[in-house]
Amino acid sequence: MATLPSYQDAVSKLDWLELVAPYVADKDFTSLCSVNKRFYAVFAPRLWNDPLVAVRRLGLDPSDGMFVSTYTRRTKEYHLLTLLLLSRWGVKDLEWYLSFIFDRMQRLRPKTLALIMTLDFREFAKDTAHFSSDSSSRTIPHTLRQLSKTLPNLRCILLDGHAEADPAFLTTIPASEANTTPPDSRQGLLVLSVACCQNQLPNGFYASDKLQQLVLLDVSGLPGSLQPLIAAAHGRRNLRRLKVLKVRRREINDSMALMLFQAFKSSLWSLDISENRITDGVLDQFAALCFNSPSLRSQSRFMTEGKLVFDGQGNDTFGPFMFIQESDSSATFSDAERHFVDAPIYSAATGRDLQEDEAVRANGRTPLRRDSVDYVKAATAGDMDHPVPDWSDVPYLDICSAPAGITHLHISDTQITSSGVERLLRSSQGQLEDLSCDAPVFLPIQGSALTQQHLLPWPKNVTLRGALGCAHVFRPVFSSNLRVLRIHHSFVTQIPTLETDGLSTMARLWLAETVVRERSQMAFPQTFEPDMNPRLTSLTLTKIPRRSNGPLIDKLVHFLTLGGLQERAIRKAASQSSSRRSPVLLHGLRHLRLELEADPIEDPAGFSAADDLDAEELLNMGEGEGFSFFGDERRPQLRPEATRKKQATAGDEVTTHHTQPATVRLSAFPYSDIQGVSIPYRDTWGGSQFDRTIWVGDGMLGSNRHAVNEYMKLVTNPLLRSRVGPATPAHVKAGVPEGVLIFHAAWDAIVMPPELKPPRAAELHGMRDVLEAIKAFRIETRAAYEAAKKAAVEGVAELGTTTGPRHCFWSGRLEVSAQQSMAHYRAPGYWR
Repeated sequence: MATLPSYQDAVSKLDWLELVAPYVADKDFTSLCSVNKRFYAVFAPRLWNDPLVAVRRLGLDPSDGMFVSTYTRRTKEYHLLTLLLLSRWGVKDLEWYLSFIFDRMQRLRPKTLALIMTLDFREFAKDTAHFSSDSSSRTIPHTLRQLSKTLPNLRCILLDGHAEADPAFLTTIPASEANTTPPDSRQGLLVLSVACCQNQLPNGFYASDKLQQLVLLDVSGLPGSLQPLIAAAHGRRNLRRLKVLKVRRREINDSMALMLFQAFKSSLWSLDISENRITDGVLDQFAALCFNSPSLRSQSRFMTEGKLVFDGQGNDTFGPFMFIQESDSSATFSDAERHFVDAPIYSAATGRDLQEDEAVRANGRTPLRRDSVDYVKAATAGDMDHPVPDWSDVPYLDICSAPAGITHLHISDTQITSSGVERLLRSSQGQLEDLSCDAPVFLPIQGSALTQQHLLPWPKNVTLRGALGCAHVFRPVFSSNLRVLRIHHSFVTQIPTLETDGLSTMARLWLAETVVRERSQMAFPQTFEPDMNPRLTSLTLTKIPRRSNGPLIDKLVHFLTLGGLQERAIRKAASQSSSRRSPVLLHGLRHLRLELEADPIEDPAGFSAADDLDAEELLNMGEGEGFSFFGDERRPQLRPEATRKKQATAGDEVTTHHTQPATVRLSAFPYSDIQGVSIPYRDTWGGSQFDRTIWVGDGMLGSNRHAVNEYMKLVTNPLLRSRVGPATPAHVKAGVPEGVLIFHAAWDAIVMPPELKPPRAAELHGMRDVLEAIKAFRIETRAAYEAAKKAAVEGVAELGTTTGPRHCFWSGRLEVSAQQSMAHYRAPGYWR
């Protein structure tokens, strides 16, 4: 929520210069500073805000230090382009910076130095082999040590990627200055980002007075333990104003993560713990310590979104048992008011107003608070496009006064499973606004049962990654405030990532898209679609293969079509609401980013396995020859005659399976001991034991309920009779009765077939380019959109209505990116 303006701001007139400043070209800043004092007061703070960014935008070529443009206008005091450049040709970034700090800065007035708020080294001196100098008195560490004395108003330092920079000098006080007056502790660094620097920080670094005003801290990828940070923050003795913390790639395990959560508790609103060794075992403690806010879930929108039902039951493996009670239209996401923003909250009590600390979810259209370094830097220190806020206003900025509790969470590339992500969202109170979980592991069993995984009908040395069967927890009924999501593409495509040894990249992609997809669709027929959560405005789908056998392309195209239909419905509702008292509409999905992996065809190993197995031999296998991943299983090599006999036998078995009468019942336990469809089960929750009744089916293998058939077969495995929980909407759609408890381990095991047979070479060579398919679809739908627009202009029909030429073009911002190894990179605008 934006802060209210001060009285002075409210009654003062807006200066037109402030309004046009963001639209003025960078090269004109120096000239405008020379017009008069009024112009100088507006443009000088923008010009001098960050000298490193300014000189780059003014023409400094990063490759050789040469300035593309040297037009200047000399004034009473040299401006940035005159004083700093000095027409020095062929000067490297580092040499320019050292000359600026040690030579040119001495000529600047204190008033000018006070305008410097940021030093952003992230894209500066990147081509320099060593982030230092041969001269011991002219080094980067020496400049960092001088910053607090030379630049009194410095608020942000960004050193990302400069491996040899030593951030410890930022807090070091030279012996010659030990007895001097310490700087004002109320004015210190607000943003410090030292990600991927190779120097270990000293133990007392985080307790320095210069860092006590920090709002954002990024210490990702640094060597050494995170213990000094935890010790400094423990008891809120230091870093009390910190709101955004990024600790990627710090080898954090569960015990270290728990100490981190206990140190900061709910004081942060953004936490990035990606690329660490964190598992599901720490999620409950995280939710209890860091989701410290009242519930934002409400039953007031039951007709549109449904409502949650909790009867007080649960267990240790699943958490609280929550069911979604659907209305007549919430399950199909077709309610007429699904695109309306939330109405203001009113109280039935006469004279009672909504209290400031009363929890109410955002209406879905308010500007989203971001946790990126650039966003926080611009908000706290300004930049060439934004004014600098006064120090007195900083504590009241939205990023500094956000409500307690995590709202932005990044857990990508950890050991957290897809069921862990689902449990995390159920345990939250609906306050998550931005979530990243791009490659969760998909496992049927967890914890101690993993030691017996070799006993399961699940191939050995095979890992699946994806977000299967969890789309329902991203609906507003669970995730009330979710606006930005970064997640594995199986969230939409139902195609997990298959990781295994012994198969080429193309073979793995083919198997995941065919055999595994068919079973995942059978087990979890419900996938995410835009109208499932119209409040979601930005979606990033990750780990998308570059090559497809067809279903992947169809899934992505279908999702883009649904986005177009959502946009069409919102536009139609807006056209029918002409009154100023009409309800305000949500924006819907407006940003979609597709992150594709490198093209395996361009990779020499794309068509061949890098392991000891002979890929050509695998590709030449016959129809009946499968490749098993089971543990030390030894299969005799079959001769051609034996192969033909085996194929014939397999065909008979398949025929027998389909013609098996429905009255035949599974004979293994539990069906040998029960007459109904449920079995008793002893469960634990919070140290107490409870008796449950779990639905396992009647044991009859029917011909029209394939997922239930597979579930009943897998329930006979004792290791899969675990992870008891309520049936989700995806389970219900697959044939499970609504409101029952099932064994989630057995159901999840449906996804992986017991055997994976490598594809033939012809099947691999027929795989299509996903990028080209998306481009062709965009061209086709854009043509239909332009035709509909032309018809609307000519008065034939209104754009977005049901009459006239129909189209499903989605006009939101579509980004398509791929790994750097791609031979042909397309800019985001290429897909518009």
